[in-house]
Amino acid sequence: MDSSGSALYNCFWERDDDLFKRMFPMSMRPQSHDIIRTWAFYTLLRTEQIAESIPWEDVMINGFIMSPDGTPMHSSLGNVIDPIPILEEYGADALRYYACTCALGIDHAFREKDVVRGRRLCNKIYNIGRYVGRRFESKPERPESLRASDRWILSRFSETVRRCGAFFDEYQFDRAMREAESFAWHEFADHYIEMSKGREDDAVGYTLYTVLLGVVKLLAPFLPHVTEEVYQSYFREHEGDQSVHVSAWPEPVLDDEEALITGESLKEVIAAIRSWKAESKMALNAPLRLVELIGPAALRLEEGREDIMDTVKASELRIEAEAEIQEKVVGLRPVHAKLGPTFKGAARSVLAALEKMEPAAVAESLAAGGLDLDVAGETLTVLPEHIELEKALLLHGRQVETLQVGEVLVALEP
Repeated sequence: MDSSGSALYNCFWERDDDLFKRMFPMSMRPQSHDIIRTWAFYTLLRTEQIAESIPWEDVMINGFIMSPDGTPMHSSLGNVIDPIPILEEYGADALRYYACTCALGIDHAFREKDVVRGRRLCNKIYNIGRYVGRRFESKPERPESLRASDRWILSRFSETVRRCGAFFDEYQFDRAMREAESFAWHEFADHYIEMSKGREDDAVGYTLYTVLLGVVKLLAPFLPHVTEEVYQSYFREHEGDQSVHVSAWPEPVLDDEEALITGESLKEVIAAIRSWKAESKMALNAPLRLVELIGPAALRLEEGREDIMDTVKASELRIEAEAEIQEKVVGLRPVHAKLGPTFKGAARSVLAALEKMEPAAVAESLAAGGLDLDVAGETLTVLPEHIELEKALLLHGRQVETLQVGEVLVALEP
């Protein structure tokens, strides 16, 4: 019953009437599910009897952190997780990150890999801060015009602010953190920052500053130390607030539905081309002679022309509703596992004869059912199973690689 007076005591009941009137009832009681009867209900009873009031408006019920195998921690079982070594190895923010992944009302087995991910997120935010923050000598003003990528990320940021705020209003801090983390890591860092590299215009300066400051504020309740470090290093002199933790919660800055649709296509096309470069063992900054975007859906990417060319290093970019791509046979690859058993000692002579022929002519004969060769006075028939055709795609008479990205066909000429 002593702890049931906590709401009254914390609001200075019978010690400071003015403070009590301003503070009571409290807004929220956080607690675990094992003491609903012994603390929550007793507090309700005692406060009703003494103050004829509720003690708080909401109760936030947490679960337990269990041992890694899902059983309750007990010192007698030797399965208690000591937080001190974890704090020393990964830091407080990383451990807070793990705690913030735990949904309300549910017991959670401790997973060190989530702490490791928290550490990676802290490093990511710190490095983003270093990269972006060093670009500013003063707070950028909002420019008259923005690129397609700028409008996209600002609109996505605004969506994230609203979603995080709605989750916080319901005390779903785990979902708010996932939302903020996903936006910061994947949308902002992985896509927009890559699109913005090399730009020095006013629009990119304003966008980077606005979004990074907003990301720091969104993540501050979860990762208070690294976000404060970034804020103090790059924003305090421009914003004026003593700490990120006493600054205003971010507000939506742009609502552009068209930009969201265009931006999603833009990022997918750019990501696909960069992935193709990596798979082709090309440097990401290696130039491409031509990038062509084909299909009715490609036309909306016209406003993202500069973003695409700058990011993928394209010397030329064409955007067309339709284009004719031709397939051409450019080489022959013998299937030795079939040739040897079929032609035996004559296999080498067959290969020598094929090497002298135009691949397209061979392909035409194979399509008709087979290719007859005169080898040492004997007619031997090469079948489609004996040869694999190496094909290339031609666009405007030039050989290209193609990628299908949603409804957009991407043709690339290195």
